[in-house]
Amino acid sequence: MGAGLGGYTAGKDEAERLRKWFSEAMSKVKELEGQLEDLKSRIPPAVKAEEVKVDASRTALVIVDMQNDFCRVGGMLGPAEKAGEEAITAIALNIKAVKEAGKPKGMKVVYTQDYHYPDDPEFKIWGPHCVVEREGGVDKPTWGQQEISELAPDPDDPVVRKGGKTVSYDCFYATYKPNEMEETLAGLGVDTCIVTGTVSNICVYCAVVGCAQRGYRTIVPLDGIVSLPFWKFTPAWSLFQWTTLYKVTITETKKIKFE
Repeated sequence: MGAGLGGYTAGKDEAERLRKWFSEAMSKVKELEGQLEDLKSRIPPAVKAEEVKVDASRTALVIVDMQNDFCRVGGMLGPAEKAGEEAITAIALNIKAVKEAGKPKGMKVVYTQDYHYPDDPEFKIWGPHCVVEREGGVDKPTWGQQEISELAPDPDDPVVRKGGKTVSYDCFYATYKPNEMEETLAGLGVDTCIVTGTVSNICVYCAVVGCAQRGYRTIVPLDGIVSLPFWKFTPAWSLFQWTTLYKVTITETKKIKFE
């Protein structure tokens, strides 16, 4: 009789322990569900890639910083592995396809490049990259500064160079010649800019906002931009800001139709 009562008491204690554990677990689940809902509320809505039609003669393809130091294994700020380089090369070929489709119809092409002398103040932030050495008064770009082979500028493609300031992210601010980007686009007589290149989180971001703020119809193909190695995609908030604050059109390279 006593042994049976002891077993009953032990079973009752175990049931109470399980009931308490289950209650605490359910409380934790509700807490996690609340956190999940909070995270969902912070994520901007997905951006749809639209088909766009452009007048080639009034359009500039802006190719941002597609240089060896950013795009090649061995580049100072490039991908660490061959797979990363191959992914960037695929994007470069997408950009090249846009150039080859639009330029024969009158589209203009503008390149931006990092262009840093050995004492550039930006090196305090990022370390030496895209270095240009000066010998006998002549600039000698290093391999890292040069454009990748898939996107070498044509002789008639303007190249806007950035450097010499604390940071050189913004092609509308950080050029050696003041207002060079504004004057280049104005001289080409365009009203539309297709912005491509690397990296979407920094220099491309600045170029997109800079074009939009100056009244250009601004178009960004998602498969024509590169993000930082540790961010696989352009952050959703960047896309949301571009489309809502600056009325940028998001597309894909194959959805750009030239008229």
